[in-house]
Amino acid sequence: MPEIGLGIGRSQYVSGNIQRQVLYWYNQQGKRYQTSEEVEQQTRQQLELVQQQLERYRQQFGDLPEA
Repeated sequence: MPEIGLGIGRSQYVSGNIQRQVLYWYNQQGKRYQTSEEVEQQTRQQLELVQQQLERYRQQFGDLPEA
């Protein structure tokens, strides 16, 4: 659908021990849009990283001051 800048393509999807072909949306540059599950997983990973960094800060400097 070039008039709206979207394309459809297929790719492998693996969930546990199930592997299948699924359709995904792609932009004009051929980059696949993430699924909501992928966005959620990425957000969770970023949150865990920030929590780890905050814990390292607390271990080194103590708690953050109140605002």
